Amino acid sequence: MNQRLFSCLSVALSGCVLWGCGNTGAPARDYGPLLEKLSEQVILPEHEACAAQADALVSSVQALVDRPDADALANAQSAWRAARKAYRVLDALHFGPGYTLHITERIDVAPADPAEIEALAKGEGSVTDATVSQAGGQAKGFLGLEYLLFADSTPSSAGSSAPALADDDLAERRRALALAMAHEIAKSTHQLDDAWRPGAGGYIEQIQLAGAGSSQYSSQRAAVDDMVGGVAYALEWIVGVRLAQPLGRKSGGVPDPSLDPTSRSDSAVADMQASLAGIVAMYDGEGFSAVIRSKSAKLDQAVLANLSDVEAALAAIPAPFGEAVVNDTPIVKAAFDTSSGLKKTWNTDVSSALGATLKPSDNDGD
Repeated sequence: MNQRLFSCLSVALSGCVLWGCGNTGAPARDYGPLLEKLSEQVILPEHEACAAQADALVSSVQALVDRPDADALANAQSAWRAARKAYRVLDALHFGPGYTLHITERIDVAPADPAEIEALAKGEGSVTDATVSQAGGQAKGFLGLEYLLFADSTPSSAGSSAPALADDDLAERRRALALAMAHEIAKSTHQLDDAWRPGAGGYIEQIQLAGAGSSQYSSQRAAVDDMVGGVAYALEWIVGVRLAQPLGRKSGGVPDPSLDPTSRSDSAVADMQASLAGIVAMYDGEGFSAVIRSKSAKLDQAVLANLSDVEAALAAIPAPFGEAVVNDTPIVKAAFDTSSGLKKTWNTDVSSALGATLKPSDNDGD
């Protein structure tokens, strides 16, 4: 994540705190069933899935190193997309270890720095996992690996081969660098998974024992606050970062596709859809929806309709995203407006109905 992204969501969400988006005076409620269900049915499975996809990514990149041909590259690209999707689903779970371990700073700093990555490829000595672990965030992680696995898709570079498979003296070192990046992604996702898992870091027990022995949460509502904030983080990521920035809402109103950090793989829409999937997992069925339904069936239906509308609006954006931002701006703008509506509903009506108080976070705000 870009360093300047860390400061802005604090402004957006702190506004909610100052304006009283939460409802700390609401009557006490037993959120135990909600915390249990989200812990067992969403938090643990999604972190496990992310670690498993990261392992599959390592295997695919290792195959590319062992036999660098077009099929191996295609397989590594597919594995990258799957691992990236699993990781972005966790946006809605950005609290607890997801926040304190700073995994995002290690494996998803935007934008990638091609010059720094190439400097690593041209360096002295063998490329090892230490080469990557000591590198800056913009020279590794998902976006560093994207640079190595996907060809530049800009018109001036159309048809160029991906650097990881380029036929030059550095191709072997770039593939070794790609493997080291995949290793760090897997190591980081396993660290995050372990931090939640019972018998390891055990943070899931902090959630389940909230208000009844948890050292992290003195009340169930405090745990709910974190969960509500996780969804707010994911919504801000969709609205304030992935849509607002390329649309030029923070740079004079002129669309700028270069502000999409995943242009090489054209993963902007897939990223947002994955973030939305994490939000849906937290809300739908017996998640937050069950609590909201008991308070206001009308609000629950409104949220479910909002979620469906955002899903449709994102799916309507034509590929490639960079061209859509410039040539189909109204379609991308419609996705922004629809997502903004969901964000507003979540940060006000839903958080109030849940008796939650939003806290400042580390994402970008719009």
